[in-house]
Amino acid sequence: MFVFVSVYASAQINQSKDPNEISIHIGGGLSSIHHQPGFFNGYAVDFGIGYTYYIHQNWGIYFGLAPGIYNTRKNVNLDVFTPNLTDKNGYLFDLYTNIDYRESFQIKFLNIPLMLQYHKKPINQSRQQNWYRGFYVMGGIKAAIPLKDTYESKIRTVTHSAYYPELNNWAATQRFAGLGTFDDGSSSDGNLELVSPCLRLALEAGVKWRLKNDFLLYTGAYCDFGLSNTLKNTPPPIRNHIAIDHITDFTLLTFSEKIDMITAGVIVRLAFFRHTHKVFCPTDKINVNNKKKIKKKLAIANY
Repeated sequence: MFVFVSVYASAQINQSKDPNEISIHIGGGLSSIHHQPGFFNGYAVDFGIGYTYYIHQNWGIYFGLAPGIYNTRKNVNLDVFTPNLTDKNGYLFDLYTNIDYRESFQIKFLNIPLMLQYHKKPINQSRQQNWYRGFYVMGGIKAAIPLKDTYESKIRTVTHSAYYPELNNWAATQRFAGLGTFDDGSSSDGNLELVSPCLRLALEAGVKWRLKNDFLLYTGAYCDFGLSNTLKNTPPPIRNHIAIDHITDFTLLTFSEKIDMITAGVIVRLAFFRHTHKVFCPTDKINVNNKKKIKKKLAIANY
C-alpha cells in the first residue's frame, strides 16, 4: 500500500500518462489442478473484461472479471503390495495388484485479477505508419471464486498376482481365487469442497499493437501459480470389492489431498481507449487565424 500510494502521488504530478483502457480478452492453454506427478494434463479456458488505469506513461493498474473452466484428466497405473495373506488351503502368499486408474476434475471459476502493468514504447514511433506499440509485462494476484466443481474417479481394470514364498511359485490365472485381470468398474463422483477465494500468482507478457482509431491489440503468454491448497476436505477413497473370502478389502487410492492449480497458455486482448485531451493541430490554428483576419477585413469593408 505504501508503494502504491507513493507511485500514485508521483503520478499526479506527471500529466503525460496514457489514456485508460477498457478491454475484452480470451485465453487458453494447459493446466494441472492436482499435485500428482505429470504437469499439464488438462486444459484451461477463460474470457472476460478488464479496465486499465494508467498512473504513469509506462505504468498502469489492471482490474478485471473473467469466468474460466479448468479440466484435467489423468490415467495412472498403480502397483499395490499386500503381504502375508493366507489362502483357503492355509498357504501364505503375497498379493501384487496392478490398477488401471483414471481421475478427472472440472472446476469453473470466476477470476478477479488485480495486476500491475508496464509497457515499453519504441523510440520515435509514428502512430500512423507503425502498428507496433512495444512490449508489455503484467504481474499480480488472481482471486478465483469457485462457481461449480465435479470430480470423477474410476478403476477400469485390476490385475492380481500371488507369490507363494514356501512354494517359490507364482499364481496369476486362477480367477476362481480372485487372481488374474478383472474389469473392476469401481467408480466415485461428486462435488469438491473448495476454499473461496483461491489465490494465484499471475504473470503475463507479450507485444502491444495499435489498430485503427482507438483500438489496441495485446498478444501474449501467461502463467498462473497456485499459492495455497484450494481443497477443504479430501473425498472418500475408492475401495476394491472382490467376492473372494481370502482377499481382504483394502484401499486402492485416495483422492488428491490438496489441489495446486498451475496454468500456462496464450492470451489475446482487445482494448479500447479514448483521449481525454483533444490534440490541437497547428494547421488548424493557422486556418482559424486566417478566418479571423478574413472576417475582420469583411467587417471593415462593410463599414
